[in-house]
Amino acid sequence: MTDRHSPWTRTGGALLTAAALVPAAAAWYVFAVRMPDDTERSRSYAVAATCPAGSPGTAVQECLRTVPFTVGGTVLRPKEHLATLDGAPIWSGTVRFGDPGPLLEDLKPGDRVDGTVWRGRVTRLERAGVAQSSVDEPREEAQITAGLGTALALLAVLAAALGALLFTGRTTTFALARSLLFWTLFSCVAPAALAFWAGLAWWTVPAAAVPTALVAAEAVRRLNTGKVPGEPQGSVADRLPA
Repeated sequence: MTDRHSPWTRTGGALLTAAALVPAAAAWYVFAVRMPDDTERSRSYAVAATCPAGSPGTAVQECLRTVPFTVGGTVLRPKEHLATLDGAPIWSGTVRFGDPGPLLEDLKPGDRVDGTVWRGRVTRLERAGVAQSSVDEPREEAQITAGLGTALALLAVLAAALGALLFTGRTTTFALARSLLFWTLFSCVAPAALAFWAGLAWWTVPAAAVPTALVAAEAVRRLNTGKVPGEPQGSVADRLPA
């Protein structure tokens, strides 16, 4: 890093520091709103009882109700897997799935299926002993959510740190910024995936991701210490108007 005082550099640093508030706010939303809501939904769904036989059906219920549907049509595309369900007095519409199998790809218009309805959403379809969950079925994925929140928080810290460097007149190469960004994301993705696979508590993700990201950032800083920004790499300050 080299000293270079420029009003554009200071302006860019101030803007980058201010922009750090965006991922910081997003991280707060993930941990304070999204995670508690997802946890409540998955727990409520897990303990939901079957609706009593003969009870009147309504669109939104806390109990699990099995409803017979007629398949109106399906959509099978790389990023879109849908089934249109008709003929139910309680619910009709389009159900979204994460993948085509094992049931959706075999459905044809006119087929009869049994759907599980909870809180006004179809969470599961079943036909001839083959079942498939929809994207609306609550899942216990707190580790993945924690990884997302931790990544957003660390991105906020990274943006604020780089912005502070620019504001004080010190430049940094884009190669260094890219390395820091990559290792920050990797430090969150890897622990989240491992925690989800192993069934560990969600708090193990930030507990592992934060020190890993700090160690990686220090290693990247040491590798780039003394390097002067050159033409191939460029620097953040060099990309700002003179």
